[in-house]
Amino acid sequence: MNRYDRQEKVRQIGHVGQQKISQSAIMIAGVGALGSYAAEQLVRAGIRKLILVDPDTVDITNLQRQSLFTEADAQQKRLKVEAAKEHLSKINSKCQVIAIPAPLSADLIEEHQFNLCLDCLDNYQARDLLNKLAISNRFDYLFASCAGTYGNVMAISPTAHPCLNCLFPNLEELKQNDCDLIGVNTALIPVVAGLQVSLALHYLVDKTQVNFNELITIDNWSMQFTKFKISKNHQCPTCTPPYNFEFNEPEQELHMLCGENAFYTVKKKAVNFKAVQKILARKKLLVSANQMFLHFKWYDRPVSIFKNGKIVMYNLPNLTIARQQLQSLNVLMKEDAK
Repeated sequence: MNRYDRQEKVRQIGHVGQQKISQSAIMIAGVGALGSYAAEQLVRAGIRKLILVDPDTVDITNLQRQSLFTEADAQQKRLKVEAAKEHLSKINSKCQVIAIPAPLSADLIEEHQFNLCLDCLDNYQARDLLNKLAISNRFDYLFASCAGTYGNVMAISPTAHPCLNCLFPNLEELKQNDCDLIGVNTALIPVVAGLQVSLALHYLVDKTQVNFNELITIDNWSMQFTKFKISKNHQCPTCTPPYNFEFNEPEQELHMLCGENAFYTVKKKAVNFKAVQKILARKKLLVSANQMFLHFKWYDRPVSIFKNGKIVMYNLPNLTIARQQLQSLNVLMKEDAK
């Protein structure tokens, strides 16, 4: 008996369905509450490859709702994707887990191949970007969100069916309120993540049977479960052709990762990794490095620099401090030209 025998006995999955699951790759955008639960369930279900995208580090306040992480992860301020990769590999060593400690971006989507993306993000600015990337790159994704005791799940195939903006005509207003933090009932997270993963497995086994015109909502306090039919808006400002999306971010403009005390920016020129890595090693600042990013401590605060020119700075209380940190980093980066 193999570890997936019981799942193969599920009539809707079967041996053929399990083979499809075991040959598939899924990207998870956001490895916080929903993303950590979804990642664990997918690894246990036998997914072949999991691509984790999240720039944040583990904080003690995350442990109330983020199942994969431990107090040790929080004390060490580990990158969520790196901590998740370690824990997931102990559950299923055959699953290839790729950890990308960066905000979602167009270049990440272009660099990685996957069958489906799970939207486990915590803000509508990033969700709007994912929605536009799905339209321009023609891939499907599964939207999920939680707030208070209320959760939503919907399969989105935005070129032929409703997109996120069709679902939320007030999307621009939602983006403006991204930094408003709303509490969430701990028990809601695994319920919503379970629905999202159920949709993902259904999609991998037979996506022709997935309903892309249906929003599923749940209130885990009143125990109400509802489905709504969503129609495509043929005047939608996002998914109505012709598309004219601009994914390049202005150089040196700082963006806040809402609720995370982190800021990021993008440099137009790619980083000279070898030179910067030598500088960081010489100054004994380097924490970890690979072909894609350098992670180090700068004035006792974690920083990640990526090959595509993106810089993520963590544990910063406000924009003023973030700007000061960026200025000092620019001085450090100029040392590679000396």
